Amino acid sequence: MRVHVLAAAVLFAVGFTVRWWLRQGLVLGDDPQEYGALLGILTNGPIWSDQLHQRFAGWLANYLAFWLFGVSESAFLMPTALLTSTFAIMAYALLVRWGYGRLRAFLGGLLVAVAPFEVTLGSLRANDSYLELAIALGLTSLVLLEERPVWQGIALAVCLWFGFYVKLWVVYALPALGLYYLAGRRWRAAMAFAIASAVIHGATSVFWKAKLGTFIPFLSQHAVNYPVPRADLADLFLKYPRLMFVGSSEFPTTLWGWTPHLLVALFVVKLGGRAVRTWPESLRFDRADGLLLACWGSFFLLLEFFPNGFRLDRYYSVPRIFRYLAPISFPIVLHAAKLVLDLTRVRASGLFAAGVVTPVLALYLVQSLEATGPSHVYRKNLRAVLHDVEAAKPPVLLAEAVLASYFRDLYFDPDAQETDVVIQHDEHEAADYERWLHEHEDTLPDGTLLVTGLASFVHYGAHIDGYRLAWFAKPLGPQWKLVREYGVLSYLPRPEPARLWRLERPAGARPPVRHDEREDLSSLEGLDDPAALRAGGMARYEATDYPGARRFFRKLVAMDHPAAEDAAFFYAASFFREDNWARARHEFKRLRRRFPQGRWLPAAYWHIAMCERNRGHTGRARRLFASVVRRFPGDPTTVRMAEEGLEELRGRRGGVLVEWWHALGRRMNAAATG
Repeated sequence: MRVHVLAAAVLFAVGFTVRWWLRQGLVLGDDPQEYGALLGILTNGPIWSDQLHQRFAGWLANYLAFWLFGVSESAFLMPTALLTSTFAIMAYALLVRWGYGRLRAFLGGLLVAVAPFEVTLGSLRANDSYLELAIALGLTSLVLLEERPVWQGIALAVCLWFGFYVKLWVVYALPALGLYYLAGRRWRAAMAFAIASAVIHGATSVFWKAKLGTFIPFLSQHAVNYPVPRADLADLFLKYPRLMFVGSSEFPTTLWGWTPHLLVALFVVKLGGRAVRTWPESLRFDRADGLLLACWGSFFLLLEFFPNGFRLDRYYSVPRIFRYLAPISFPIVLHAAKLVLDLTRVRASGLFAAGVVTPVLALYLVQSLEATGPSHVYRKNLRAVLHDVEAAKPPVLLAEAVLASYFRDLYFDPDAQETDVVIQHDEHEAADYERWLHEHEDTLPDGTLLVTGLASFVHYGAHIDGYRLAWFAKPLGPQWKLVREYGVLSYLPRPEPARLWRLERPAGARPPVRHDEREDLSSLEGLDDPAALRAGGMARYEATDYPGARRFFRKLVAMDHPAAEDAAFFYAASFFREDNWARARHEFKRLRRRFPQGRWLPAAYWHIAMCERNRGHTGRARRLFASVVRRFPGDPTTVRMAEEGLEELRGRRGGVLVEWWHALGRRMNAAATG
């Protein structure tokens, strides 16, 4: 038993070390949405009508990590690295059960631990890894609990229920499971699985019915799909095989390495062993081969060909991206490892087995480096830029929108950073950013830092987004001075180095003074009824015509009327809704000065705090939120929102374990000095 525990510990340590060493960061196109959803859940709890929130199995581990350790890149990536590192232990347990002995089972576990696609998935944050976890746990339970059919059925029901609340695709495992029950006449296990599934899903459906009015929200909200023209079907059906056997569709890198090639080649050898009776027993197709083939083979066929949607008028598919192959990764990698071990069993020598497996392990590690290479280039440059920006403490930072949001909300020290981070929500491609910079450059203060060359997320093709000088029509003006040039992002279609620039205008030059833009009220001439002005402004405000609403509110604000305070509030709020944080803060401060005892005062303070938070001034935001809680106990709604803001900022400083550790340190210091 001690040997098994030691082997499991070493396998886990190897798997986690490789994943953490090669961690890629937030490089998926899904990460901004997933990260934003996690922050919302951490602060306000889940919104069960949201599809991402309904799929709780995909975010629960990250929620716990954020709650325990605080919001950070490490807490975002660590759950996936930890959980996928357990796959090597499961492989070891299965191989021991199948009679491979401790040494060969350990070698097989190592092959699973460092398989390129497993390392790729485990070194970033993809919720598909939790679906793979459900499949891996289900397969392990099926084999290890085969002699306990009731417990086997219950364990499988729990695993597939968990997978269901990651992705509906978990049902693709049911045909293979049904075949397993039928072929082996395992009626007791099948009954246990059916009853346990009915109980678990029934209880969950009752919860959904109470919360949302529907028993299975997944049937009404499903993944975004699109109709595929008949002429494009052949190319569509080749996408997954290409990802497996060739590599990334974006970069000249592998994803799976040689794992699929080994699987196919050695599987052919196994099939030959059935025809040639003189071949060693280990080279013949056995029951474990059939079980693994049914597991990954049936899942792959359904993933490949079954339409993604509930309409049958045309063939519908989701975009075929590499992480969607995660559910079949564990059984395929395990099967390839098993076939390699079968090859070593032609000789009983453990040294021979190690000699065969070691080159494969070395190849896997090299291919893992290749598969994660683009992300390493990106992350290395990002960390270098981050270091220099934090040291410079610029008044304003410009970067591609996703990157800027990560700087503000994830990487910057929330207690030390007061940089105004500009996030441009309406710009995407480089031409949009070039146009924005040309139009707004005069409004930027000297010392503004600009990050160029770092495109948006690495995967899913966002390679021409942001401040990509290689795609600009003209170079930057002479007022932008190069601070530092970093490494070249060699994976981009047009390779470009990351650069950091500082805005330095010539001596004596000053940007033109820009006064607040005022609304043209000529169209409202003759309309002096406060009620009509308020109604007209609110109608446009609720229709999201904020510039139109401001004309009505602006005229009403100038009147000596009780409704003027309401107009001042909604005038300021219209800028807030447009994400114009600087102007919104300015107008809410005006409201605060004009109506120091007004009913909108608590809300004005809260909005000012949110503006500071959204500009990256988290220290100021924290003080303002605390002021709302302290000064306005009679406004419970605003106080609650301020407390939620404090909770979000507290999470960025550290989770409950970090707070406990700091509290323990304070008590120890007090005891020592006392």
